[in-house]
Amino acid sequence: MQNAAAFLPSDAITMENGRAAIKQQIRCMAELFSGGSPVNELVQFRTAFTDLLLKKIWSQFQLVDFPELALVAVGGYGRGDLQPHSDIDILIVSPDSIPEEVNSCISSMTGLLWDLKLDLGLSVRTIAECISEGRKDVTIATNLMETRLITGNRDTYDKLIGATREPDFWTPQDFFLAKIEEQNNRYHYYKDTVYMLEPDLKNNPGCLRDIQTMLWISEKALGIKSIRELQSRKLLSRIECYELTDCQDFLWRIRFALHLTISKPDNRLTFDRQRAIAENLGYTGEGNAPVERLMKRFYQTTHTVHELNKIVTQLIRMKLFSEELPKKTVHCQPFIFRGSLIDVLDHNIFIKKPEIILELFITLTERKELTGIYVECIRSLREARRHLGSRLSEKKECRELFKKLIANPRSLKVAFPLMHEHHILGMFIPRWNVIRGLMQFDMFHQYTVDGHTIRVLENIYCFAFGNDPRFTLFRQIYNEIDKPELLFLAALFHDIGKGRGGHHAAMGAPDALYFAKLLGYNRFESKLVSWIVRMHLYMSIVAQRRDISDPEVVADFAREVGDETFLNYLYCMTVADINATNDNEWNSYKDSLFRTLYFSARDAMRKGLENPPDLNLHIRENQKRALGPLVKIGLSPASVFKIWNNFRPEYFIKYQPEQISWHTSNIIAHRNEADLPLILFAQNHNTRCTELFIYTRDTDGIFAKVCAVLGSKKLNIMAATISNTNENYALDTFSFTQNDGTPLPADRMSSLRKSLTGALMSDNYRAPAIAMRSERLDLFRIPTLVSFLKNREHRTSELEISTLDVPGILARISSVFQKHRLSLHAAKITTTGERADDFFSLTNTDGSMLSEQQKSEIEKDITDILAHC
Repeated sequence: MQNAAAFLPSDAITMENGRAAIKQQIRCMAELFSGGSPVNELVQFRTAFTDLLLKKIWSQFQLVDFPELALVAVGGYGRGDLQPHSDIDILIVSPDSIPEEVNSCISSMTGLLWDLKLDLGLSVRTIAECISEGRKDVTIATNLMETRLITGNRDTYDKLIGATREPDFWTPQDFFLAKIEEQNNRYHYYKDTVYMLEPDLKNNPGCLRDIQTMLWISEKALGIKSIRELQSRKLLSRIECYELTDCQDFLWRIRFALHLTISKPDNRLTFDRQRAIAENLGYTGEGNAPVERLMKRFYQTTHTVHELNKIVTQLIRMKLFSEELPKKTVHCQPFIFRGSLIDVLDHNIFIKKPEIILELFITLTERKELTGIYVECIRSLREARRHLGSRLSEKKECRELFKKLIANPRSLKVAFPLMHEHHILGMFIPRWNVIRGLMQFDMFHQYTVDGHTIRVLENIYCFAFGNDPRFTLFRQIYNEIDKPELLFLAALFHDIGKGRGGHHAAMGAPDALYFAKLLGYNRFESKLVSWIVRMHLYMSIVAQRRDISDPEVVADFAREVGDETFLNYLYCMTVADINATNDNEWNSYKDSLFRTLYFSARDAMRKGLENPPDLNLHIRENQKRALGPLVKIGLSPASVFKIWNNFRPEYFIKYQPEQISWHTSNIIAHRNEADLPLILFAQNHNTRCTELFIYTRDTDGIFAKVCAVLGSKKLNIMAATISNTNENYALDTFSFTQNDGTPLPADRMSSLRKSLTGALMSDNYRAPAIAMRSERLDLFRIPTLVSFLKNREHRTSELEISTLDVPGILARISSVFQKHRLSLHAAKITTTGERADDFFSLTNTDGSMLSEQQKSEIEKDITDILAHC
């Protein structure tokens, strides 16, 4: 390793030569890193360079003239773990109050450090202030444990350290409890999982902060200062210490590579950085293979750290709070209950009798007083994993116990998350090892495939047995299901087909069928489990990407599902699945879509799928219900039907009676201003969308103009319903939200109405410039698919478009509709992460369906125009 002093200029540090020295030192580290130098030596090299730089600057600003001062490194810098762009936390400490002339020198020094673009954290305190602040804040107290004297008065520094070791500063017990609370809060912030797709290398569960927490509490309780000492004090075995050291080295290497790649102090391993990091660390392969290999190793590492963290923290808790431990243990062959933790009497029993592993998790599920697994039992599970491999399902006893486990709803919340955490699921379901730590390269999912699946299971339990008002319908439907365990099993297998190529639902269905039969479910039950896996995306597609106000769409969906039993299973699977993708995907709008489709399909099934809906009866019923409120406000039936006679029949099918009443009363009031567009807003409390209704003379480009105006106001269109009157007026409805998913505030409606009126009245309207697309979208390869649905005889031609969700998509698509002089009858706009899936119902202007030649031309034009987005 080179001499750190060689990079410093010989004369005084300035902004120019200081920055040059820092860049040169980082460049040297990058070369050493590429050459294979150990990362622990590199972080020490960075620390040594920074020490020398600060010493020189300290002297340069005459702070050596104040001999009572001490310049102290704290935090990660104090540990000597300084990555290329880590924050540099320093403390200037004095025995007494600091004179004004010292503050002036410190201010000048700080200014230069900022000019050098160091990520500086500086505190200036007396010893008394350090102790006072440290007593109030465990983070400050922790920083004071990790200190080094860089330069200055040794006696001042020793007094500071001595004060932090006084019994009244932080007792080991209080410190332990505070750090565990801090760790739990951090876990909650990062969703209590090591399986985030874009993890924070420092703070995610299982990452570097977990290792530091182990060492902090070990030092406070037992004076331990290194991983190696964890073995000598019997907190970890020799092999476990080796594992932890290897994990720390790997995480350091990723973080080091990340800092070199992005040249800033950021620890997030986001999608746009993962490929560069993978290649920097030597992972090769086609497509996403390098990233998948890197992240597989990453999740294995974080899992190991998380598990070892549990072992160390549990053992230290027992040492610190021995008087609070239960005075007796409860024997329950082959287990022993140590307070609220479960252990085994024979720590080799999992290898001798593997079925006891399943019994362990059954006991945890059934005994609500148990909150976790005792440390030695965790070690026994780790040892069993090494010896047994993926063979549990080969034993009949294990299959019977697994079937018993999955029949208990509480296992979804207790057993399966723990079985996943301790890598037991892969021992019973071999294909689980394929999806464990498997990346999902999209902005829709927040977790790996296995992490997402566990959240689906937890959702089913929480929605079914919780009291969240958003999932009242879920609870009602769940309680109608005869065999919930079939839903549980399907949820466990719903994404098992990912990572093998092809459509994962179709790939996973045979696996689910085989496994259900293996567990002893009968033919019908096994086929039902397989059907749920194969169809688990179907309800989502229809609800979000089809016109579910169309009775024929509902009838087709109901026929495909088959009966109410299957519908109930599918609804519960769909809702639990969507809610497990990310925190923002489920909202009132989607809830209303699935609720509407569920009840519409159930009604169709109960009336008989062999009996097509009587559309004329439906129209008359809606007119009757809409007429009542209109008569109550003084309108005569004759005046109402004069308006309605110009409306086409499909209008009364697509809209609810309340909407028809609202539209009609306003159209009648607007008749003296017929040359101006009628623009109305309403808040739909069911969907939490704002509803925009437009009644105006039908001209080319209405849809395009409205899309352009709403897009320029940063409003998201969720759905559109397009109708026309016999007198050539447009009756168009748009449902939209703000970017954060909330309805439009009332104070913005006037401005929006003015913009819409101007656009609709203009013969040569020029749409606002389309916003630049985010660079983040360039990471994703979403092929544009344009196709007309062919599986249904319908009154309209139905177009489906799947593409990358870039700004201006709807404006570009609608320009193609204008070019071909098409009439748009309905639109459904669905955005999931970086993907846009849009549905349009079209005819020619005379109401006829599109010819095959027209369809081919439109598909080509849309593909071409979207290729240039």
